[in-house]
Amino acid sequence: MLDTVLESLPNDILTVKDDEGMTPLTYAASIGYLSGIKSLLRKTTIPCVYGEHSRYYPIHIATKKGHIKVVKMFLDEYPDMIELLTDEGQNMLHVAAMYGKAKVLAYMLKRHDLKVEMLINNKDQNGNTPLHLAAMRWHPMVVSMLTWDKRVDLKALNNEGERALDIALNYSGENPSFRERLTWEALRYVSGPRASPRCVSGENPQCSKFGMTLSTDKYKDRTGTLLLVATLVATVAFAAAFTMPGGYKESGGMAKFLEKPMFLVFVISNSIAMYSALTAVVTLIWAHLDDLNLFIAAYQFSVPFLGLAITMVSLAFMAGNYLVLRDHNWLAYLVLSIGSFFLFTLSIIFFPLCLPNSSPHPIIRYIQRYPFHLLIKFTGCDTDDREEE
Repeated sequence: MLDTVLESLPNDILTVKDDEGMTPLTYAASIGYLSGIKSLLRKTTIPCVYGEHSRYYPIHIATKKGHIKVVKMFLDEYPDMIELLTDEGQNMLHVAAMYGKAKVLAYMLKRHDLKVEMLINNKDQNGNTPLHLAAMRWHPMVVSMLTWDKRVDLKALNNEGERALDIALNYSGENPSFRERLTWEALRYVSGPRASPRCVSGENPQCSKFGMTLSTDKYKDRTGTLLLVATLVATVAFAAAFTMPGGYKESGGMAKFLEKPMFLVFVISNSIAMYSALTAVVTLIWAHLDDLNLFIAAYQFSVPFLGLAITMVSLAFMAGNYLVLRDHNWLAYLVLSIGSFFLFTLSIIFFPLCLPNSSPHPIIRYIQRYPFHLLIKFTGCDTDDREEE
């Protein structure tokens, strides 16, 4: 239909704008209509691509919407489009960072051409680099990608004299979202010493509003919930130790399945669950002493132990079921399969909660890089990048 219409219309019709300042090519770029863009570019090129636009050029629209194939086609056909600026002096990297389009940004950073080198630290009319805009809009995935690129100037200042980290620290809300915390964590150790050293190192949470956002009562509520869960896990593990699968022998009081390998799995897993849960309980009791630093330390120390306790009690449950059902092969293996699947799922769900805070050490940062990205995806903090779908 589009090809038929284009054959019967003059070329200048493609530069006509509607009430919103949109041309046909701009609309096609907005919806990712790749074949339509090819047809439009065959009809005319220069006025349609480089002509005056109200705010964004077509390549900026495609970047804003996250249509990578359209961006690739534009740059393959017209490499100079990478230098086009919006009415606010922003290039493609600015737009991708501002709207959280991590996939488009990753494609641009991988090009490794001289034009990307020149644009990666360019400033808009307000002096903001792409990293500034990503921090301003709270896009943790984009911020993480930019901070890992050695070409990015992490200490660049905007017209307000702020770095990207300063923008993240200037949070004005009462309780920052997890997305905002992740953005701050991505910037925390990589932006240089301009901020207070105690604040950067995390020794004094009060110098950042990210470390002092909840009242003491709310902190007690959170630790109280974890304490309740840890206590329940310890109670279950304690009860399981005296209700062995299969019961006991009549003489000597020994467990009937003592010689079975899976019984060893049950006993060891249950013991680990018991003592891990008790460790978490004692640690969380310390968190109720009205000290913010103590709460943070206790929380970070107890959550991995609580996760280990939950995982081990699940493994003990699976081993116990297998022991009592081992004579029914298909049912026993089905129980093992179900248990293994959910143990794997449980590990994936709980693992991000056990990650330590960002670290200044390069090796530790590298180890944490991919789990950090997994945490972003698991928590849905990259939703802006998935809107194109």
